[in-house]
Amino acid sequence: MRYLIPSIAILASACSYTPVADLRVSTDAAMYQRDVSECKQLVDQSLAWFQYDHNGMRLNECLRGRGHSIIGG
Repeated sequence: MRYLIPSIAILASACSYTPVADLRVSTDAAMYQRDVSECKQLVDQSLAWFQYDHNGMRLNECLRGRGHSIIGG
């Protein structure tokens, strides 16, 4: 019971990943927020219920495919 709350907090924080993009290098920086939203939806649709997008790798790949430069991913 003592480790329940810290482990829930860690799991909840691991579920939210926000990519860092260099918008000066991106081909269409004006569309970045739309692309992030659409890529998150596509990644969610492509994963089975037991899979997890570890470190946002699939999200980063989707954004790179749309011409954005992702830092650290």
